[in-house]
Amino acid sequence: MAPHETSPHDVEACLHATDPSPSVSSAVHCMSRRHAKHTNHLHQPHRRHRHHHHRKLNSLFYTLAVVVVACALLLFSMLQRMTLDATLHDLMNAFVNADFVPHPTKDDLVELRVPESRVVQPIDIERQLLGTLFTKLLDRKRKLMMEVVKGAHVIVENDQGRYYELFKTISTTTYSRISSHFSIDVQYAVPQGYLLDTLLTGTTSHNDSWFQFEGANWDPFERPVDSVIHCLNYIEYKIRGVQVGPLGTSLHTDSNPLRIAFVDHTVAPRDIVDDDDGPQVE
Repeated sequence: MAPHETSPHDVEACLHATDPSPSVSSAVHCMSRRHAKHTNHLHQPHRRHRHHHHRKLNSLFYTLAVVVVACALLLFSMLQRMTLDATLHDLMNAFVNADFVPHPTKDDLVELRVPESRVVQPIDIERQLLGTLFTKLLDRKRKLMMEVVKGAHVIVENDQGRYYELFKTISTTTYSRISSHFSIDVQYAVPQGYLLDTLLTGTTSHNDSWFQFEGANWDPFERPVDSVIHCLNYIEYKIRGVQVGPLGTSLHTDSNPLRIAFVDHTVAPRDIVDDDDGPQVE
């Protein structure tokens, strides 16, 4: 018997399921329902097959989209690294012929004066930070300066939070901020210019100052694009184990910090006490 033919048993089942004296229309209606149910059962595998096919296409589309976005980000990162390397090279060369001038009102600050002919021209806050760090903290060592502007996580040992206080008050645009780094005091971000972007600072459990220059600032309301880049930098930090700074990357993370001993340049030589000779008497 063909799949869609109606057997006497079907008719009899329909007649028994209805009134004892069924009409012809009731029997026809019952057989139509059985026929529709049988037809839906035959078409159900085809629907499942189409649904599975659509799911495969969606998965392929999302996979291709992820690959395209990843390739675009990789290309952008490579081009950005090439630009940053050139800028870093220009900045390090600028230190050779630069002048370092004490700040007229703040004894703790030294300003970097770069000749106007140089390609790199930091803004005021950047000149003050670069000049102060290079002359007072890093003892004019350009290799250390290079690590700092590449984003190294720096701990100033035994400074009792002096650099933290200096950075916190160096600019009127400084603001408190949270981050993934540990600090016993409130962390502060010091906005910079196009060259250094942002300086983040806090203190360790021993009250040593720590700071780092960030490649992109975290401020989702005021700078959403930079915040997205900040998240990408954080992912790179987790995957590669490097700190992403404004002019490159550094292996000196918070788990492998660049430790620099604090030297108090405000102490005059005549005020230093020699333990062997006892206190000096004027």
